[in-house]
Amino acid sequence: MNSSNQNGPPNSDSDSITEFAIPELPSGEVLRFLLLSPWDDPFFVGLNAIEIFTNQGTRAEVKKISTNAEQSYGNIESLLVCKTFPFACSDPKGMWMCNYHQSDTPIYVKIELQSVQTIAMIRIWNYCESRVYALRGVHRMDIELDGRLIFRGEISCAFSSIPEGKPLGDTILFTTSDEILNAIAENDVFLSECETNTTSNQFDALSITSDSIGNSTPTSSLTDATIQRPRTGSDAKEPEKSSATLESVATPQEVASDSTFSDTCIIRSKVFHMELRANWGSPDLVGMTGIEFLGKNGEPISTDGCVIRISDGSNDSESLQRLINGRNLTCRPEDMWLHRWDPLENSPMLSFTFPQEVELSGVSVWNYNATPELTYAGVRCAQFYANSRPIVNEVLLRRAPGYLYFDYIQDIMFDRCHLFRPITARPNTRSISAFIFQLRLLSSWGDEFYIGLNGIEVFNRKNHRIRLRPQNLAAFPESINILPSVKQDPRSSANLVDGVNDTTNAHHMWLTPILPNRYARIFIIFDSPTFISRIKIYNYRKTPERGVRHIAISADDLIVYSGEVPESSTEETGILDISLRELD
Repeated sequence: MNSSNQNGPPNSDSDSITEFAIPELPSGEVLRFLLLSPWDDPFFVGLNAIEIFTNQGTRAEVKKISTNAEQSYGNIESLLVCKTFPFACSDPKGMWMCNYHQSDTPIYVKIELQSVQTIAMIRIWNYCESRVYALRGVHRMDIELDGRLIFRGEISCAFSSIPEGKPLGDTILFTTSDEILNAIAENDVFLSECETNTTSNQFDALSITSDSIGNSTPTSSLTDATIQRPRTGSDAKEPEKSSATLESVATPQEVASDSTFSDTCIIRSKVFHMELRANWGSPDLVGMTGIEFLGKNGEPISTDGCVIRISDGSNDSESLQRLINGRNLTCRPEDMWLHRWDPLENSPMLSFTFPQEVELSGVSVWNYNATPELTYAGVRCAQFYANSRPIVNEVLLRRAPGYLYFDYIQDIMFDRCHLFRPITARPNTRSISAFIFQLRLLSSWGDEFYIGLNGIEVFNRKNHRIRLRPQNLAAFPESINILPSVKQDPRSSANLVDGVNDTTNAHHMWLTPILPNRYARIFIIFDSPTFISRIKIYNYRKTPERGVRHIAISADDLIVYSGEVPESSTEETGILDISLRELD
């Protein structure tokens, strides 16, 4: 797998940081589909099919389709062929692919309509020749109609072998009108093929499944008011105590969980410096969202009266104060600090001057988080000083995610921080190293309202199980307890790492609602790059159809697995054991 995306930002333009809303029933004559980046192939990007429906419920009449790609493979007209279940097609002759290149002019597919038409829905089927070559599919896409941006988002990575069940075409709605959606349903080959799935609802099939980027606000989002969500579970009971013992190695977070510090770990100073040695790849910007200073016992200390300056003498005091304004869980650039960056000049130095001497045991950092693209301006390597003397060697900081599915805080304790070292993606043991491992739960085994798992286990380079603590884990949505009708249900996300996985006991399971237009996600978070050789996933067993069916796993920006999780039964837990070793 290529991991070049970890070393620099993806292509972006000025539109990538501007706000927009998916318009209601836009009209126009020329559609441009901008293929901004593939999922993880450095040489090719491709598509399987594009479907366009008008406000009359019919397919749009197309006059011409073309592309600016320098060299392509397959027939571009095949993108408009109305295939039955195009997601199940694995014949490359029925798809289109082209050479991918990073430049200021992105690759695009242009579709000229017969006349000005009003667009109600677009469905994108991604490239799916095989599980490996599925990574040639489009990752980020912009859609323009007569030069106006009508969509910006992420297109799902396709799967190579799906004989039946829920498809993975990404549907973009430009209306919520029941009349128009019913008209589309009458002419939609996909929906007519899915009529046998009585548990499906046509409005679920017509929901947007791709994630929006930045601050885009889809006007076509469906809510729980559209479909009545059934109640689940019974009255909550006290969770049972687990008698399981874990033979595992400790994570860095486990070691750092002790909040007691010796006096030798305490830094006493009035002036604190932070030298920004490197960012995550942005050629001309560096920034952070916030910083918090930790006192003798690890508690945050007050920054009232703290004066912040930067070594280049620029008049940046107003934006520098954003670092200590307390608004750290945000994607708003106006709550972050961003500064020019030139790697050929001296590293910028931030100085924090307190009104009086303080005792510090560490700092908490929130890196720059405005958009997934601009997170590459975040600080990667920093040096900390007190009274002009280095406290520790260079420290490695985690890149922010660019969204708010979890708190992306990173604690830097001066007696046990994670020193900067070059990141090696695969050592001799061929394990995968990353700060954040993300599991996207793309579909269930039949339930349209809930999805869940029994547990997750991860293993290090020596195939020893890594003990994950709740601070290593985040889920979005956290659990069914986010629903107004649910109170204190025991099936919370902490159960994913409680070590009791092959069970029918609900107190050791996790269940979360399926929200409109969003995948459920699980994040395994480390403060330093951590090598993982295996991931073991235990599917939900209490109600097997609520278990996960299709899953995609990424390590930071790198997709490392996509496939199907075995369904549980009342007698047996479905287990997916994934090896991340290159030769397996």
